[in-house]
Amino acid sequence: MKNLIYTLFIYLCVGLPLAHGQQMSRDFWHDGEINLFSGETLKGKLKYDLDTDNLQLQFNGTIKSFSAYQVESFQFFDEVLKVPRSFYALPYKKMSNYESPVFFELFTEGFLTLLNREIITYRMMYPSGFWGWGYRPWMGTNVPVLDDSYYVLLMKEERVIKLVEIKKDILYLMEDKTKEVEGFINANRIRFDRREDLVRLFDFYNSLKPKIN
Repeated sequence: MKNLIYTLFIYLCVGLPLAHGQQMSRDFWHDGEINLFSGETLKGKLKYDLDTDNLQLQFNGTIKSFSAYQVESFQFFDEVLKVPRSFYALPYKKMSNYESPVFFELFTEGFLTLLNREIITYRMMYPSGFWGWGYRPWMGTNVPVLDDSYYVLLMKEERVIKLVEIKKDILYLMEDKTKEVEGFINANRIRFDRREDLVRLFDFYNSLKPKIN
């Protein structure tokens, strides 16, 4: 009984912080601005939700909500990641055969423009030192974490497509420069599960293509 109580105590002390998951930028207010299709630009504290493609903005003592149908783009300084971020509303087919505006985060722009939409997934997390105590599945906690869901804007066709099999799909899109791209991947040890590596790869490929006006 004493061992059980001690184990539970350690779990509560060490494991509970994991239950909150990582800090998610979508849960915070950030200094930024919204550019409306009407031509108006609004500045203030904003909060975004990509699941519903909804924006909230604090300004003039009020909170207003905007959908992707109203917003051309928005930018803000991320208070969690401490970096500037930019999002654009682009037409995309989701569940139906009809295109509707959807918010995408811009990673890098060019002949192939790399975009992203954050998604929340759940992973089983365990307290530190868990494996030293033996296998106890009841001690695991499903923790919400943010994952990347990548898309590409084909600038020439003005069409957004989703990357399903990331490596395979990217290499297919870049097949006209296969030799150069594969050489860059090998020389720089590019990993297709790392955001910063994908940005470097797209920047390299776009440097080989003519500029699109």
